[in-house]
Amino acid sequence: MNTSFSDAMISVKSMDELSFDLVRKTLKANTYACIRGLFSQEEITAAREKMRSVFDAKNDRKHNPNDAEAIRGNFQKLQVGGTRGVNSAARFLRMFYNPTFQEDIYGMRDIFKRLIVFRNNLYSLPPEFTVNGTDNGMWSAARINHYPRGGGFMAAHSDVGTATISENMGLEQYVQLILIMSKKGADFYEGGAYINDENGKRIFYEDECELGDVVIYDGRVIHGVEEIDPMEPLDLSSFEGRHVALVTLFKHFSKNNTNEEYKALMKN
Repeated sequence: MNTSFSDAMISVKSMDELSFDLVRKTLKANTYACIRGLFSQEEITAAREKMRSVFDAKNDRKHNPNDAEAIRGNFQKLQVGGTRGVNSAARFLRMFYNPTFQEDIYGMRDIFKRLIVFRNNLYSLPPEFTVNGTDNGMWSAARINHYPRGGGFMAAHSDVGTATISENMGLEQYVQLILIMSKKGADFYEGGAYINDENGKRIFYEDECELGDVVIYDGRVIHGVEEIDPMEPLDLSSFEGRHVALVTLFKHFSKNNTNEEYKALMKN
């Protein structure tokens, strides 16, 4: 495995010129890759500012993990905890669930759809799979994760639940896609996301990322988010901190589902 994140960088001008075979080879060699050029810094900045303009901490809700339907709507989830259970990972973050089949309250619809198409191409799935809703019992959990300034974090873990779902679909490899929506050194200064290399060393990839980069990594490797600006005052009414977008494939579980696979998914 390479320890230089720049070795896994692939720059393009559009998705049409991107070689997905090259992306897969890069993932196999490093367990991670970074694609630059699919999203412009200007559109990511505009999307984040749109979110900032409508953000209201009063909309924060706790999510009952037995309620699988809640996150299929526009749902602002504040998550603190995650220390219970074998595969749990402690965390403190806010998640703005905004599925593509719900009202586009953040102006992220086009960005989410393009990110889903990118993920589908990487998985060799039909390009439109889950772009507009549920297909074959699966849907795309489009969301923006906010790690607040003043200590937002996620402990080191691997994505056991979602990896199991991907394996059940017959996909060769489970990967996570992260769209970078904040710039380290401008939007936050300390901490950030990391991937462990084969020696257990943390690779803080956001040190080298720009707005609009798409980071891909094997979800089975150890990864996490180190505390964001931990010495700054914590203000949950503030939108400041680290922001990323995700479009993870989720299975469509029924309401009040107690399936163990769903519970494992909610721990990732």
